[in-house]
Amino acid sequence: MKSLKITFIGGGSYQWVPTLFRDIAVNAHLVNSTFVLHDIEPQRNAELAGVCRIIARKVQSPIRIETEDRLENALDGADAVILCISTGGLDAMEHDIEIPKKYGIYQPVGDSTGPGGISRTLRNVPVVMTLARKMEKLCPRAWLLNLSNPMGQIVRTIEKTSSIKVVGLCHEYMSFMGKVQKMFRLQNWQSETSATIAGVNHFAWITRLNIRGEDGLQLLRDFAASDRTSNLDTTGSLTNFSEKLSGDQVKFMLLHDYGAMPYPGDRHLVEFMPHFISKATRYGQNFGVSLTSVQDRRTTWLDTFKKRISEWTSDSPDSVPRQPSEESLAPILAALFGGPVAVQPVTIANSGQVSNLPIGAAVETLATFQENQLSPHASGALPESIVSLVHKHCVNQELTVQGAIEGDRRMILQAMIADPFNMTNDYHQIGTMLDELLKANRELLPQFFPHANRNGIKRKVTSDKTSQLISASIR
Repeated sequence: MKSLKITFIGGGSYQWVPTLFRDIAVNAHLVNSTFVLHDIEPQRNAELAGVCRIIARKVQSPIRIETEDRLENALDGADAVILCISTGGLDAMEHDIEIPKKYGIYQPVGDSTGPGGISRTLRNVPVVMTLARKMEKLCPRAWLLNLSNPMGQIVRTIEKTSSIKVVGLCHEYMSFMGKVQKMFRLQNWQSETSATIAGVNHFAWITRLNIRGEDGLQLLRDFAASDRTSNLDTTGSLTNFSEKLSGDQVKFMLLHDYGAMPYPGDRHLVEFMPHFISKATRYGQNFGVSLTSVQDRRTTWLDTFKKRISEWTSDSPDSVPRQPSEESLAPILAALFGGPVAVQPVTIANSGQVSNLPIGAAVETLATFQENQLSPHASGALPESIVSLVHKHCVNQELTVQGAIEGDRRMILQAMIADPFNMTNDYHQIGTMLDELLKANRELLPQFFPHANRNGIKRKVTSDKTSQLISASIR
């Protein structure tokens, strides 16, 4: 394979960089690469680059590691760009979580849908548009592989405003299938199962599942009926820490009632169906769902990721596992640049692969990757009972993205009003909540406040300034 330049935007992420880099470093088809880290915090960027160098040495990989403080240098000539950001970091996310609480809205995650997901979209859209424009000039043939949330809205923004090739990657399907492997004592779920999946990111469903020639959905129903779901492993994975924080009561309940299995973690699922997270359910506790505060992310989550880094960079020569994680990034990169064909879940524009969701909407299905080619699998139609749940989120995501692109408060208000979290809220309070969210993050919203900045000085925010708002993500 040719020498590749793989650029990681959000290079200061303690959560994502070590695991994803290790996966790339142990992939035989990617070792002839240069891994470039970029972050708005140069010190943290350099720290993670040092971690990567230790990992590379321990796994005996010849991959090269570089840092670039200027985004333009990081992008110039890149073959692939990995996006892993949260504009405004945890400080901005705290507004997304805490302001809606004043209006009775409690979100366990708050990064994909609901008021938190809408607010996060507004901050990320200007940044990803700026990134795409720079890629069109500096690396127009590169693939943009997005790991940032809200996944669907970011992918849709790029599709609507740029010619860049973009694909969204999420680990929820692999995490669930890892549980399936343990449930039925499989040796390797990738070779012993096949599935059809469809929906939107964090609200996608397995509509057909074959496990060793048997009806996998029926096997899952039988498993649930045997009352063994409480024994499922919820220790979490290297990057999907949220598995520790909820069981699977919601997804198995929906399997029983709808006949298909939603595979994302329950903390994500309940945000698309707020019936599970109302005051009457003790905000999810009745279904085993835990709320995550931003302080949890600042302390417990961050300490967990730092502890893993300490273990991997210790004096022990065997401290870095050679076995890659369940993340899809490395096998997809390898396939796109001439390695083995890979079948992985993706979020991309709907060109008909989900026949009864809107064309152009960002949908999640399986796809086959091969050299410079992505082919989504045809999933057919979602059952009508399920499409009635999913379709409205496609429409609302489209409304949110367009409003975020144009800086149109009225469109965002319409999205807020339509969001299921607000179905029982006072009509006028929804607008008040929106204005509070906008005001709280105004320095990160140049499309709504073109003369605001961090210091409160009236000054037009340029695209260069917008690009500097990229911050490492801890999800």
